[in-house]
Amino acid sequence: MIMSAKIEYAGKAVLELALRQREQGSVRIATIAKSQNIPKGFLLQLMIRLKNAGIVKSARGKAGGYSLAKDPSFITLADIVRAVDEALLARPEYKKGRRDPADKVLQEVWKSAHEELERQLETVTLEDLKTKMTGGQMTYSI
Repeated sequence: MIMSAKIEYAGKAVLELALRQREQGSVRIATIAKSQNIPKGFLLQLMIRLKNAGIVKSARGKAGGYSLAKDPSFITLADIVRAVDEALLARPEYKKGRRDPADKVLQEVWKSAHEELERQLETVTLEDLKTKMTGGQMTYSI
């Protein structure tokens, strides 16, 4: 499965904020962009979406920048995906009306795969990822 650049960059940016949360407070766009190798203009667009979704907040001024809007243990990967690329977790649409047996079988498989992906993304929080990055253990199965 190929992740969109929006999802990959948004995940990296929010994880960067989670890792810097206690030591730094607000983090400037330029700092996140440089640290995570994300184009600054693209990152700004993503941060606006994340802010509108209530995942990050911004502060103006000399000490301004972005920080998490809530505790990392309450932000899931599904929240991030929905904020920047809602199509990935949108419910699959199926043909209505008469369907042949192959359509029915394939639709069941796609529905099941979609539900499993959504379940997995709902169970992994930023706190889990932060713990894993700082040397703790995180286990989950796909």
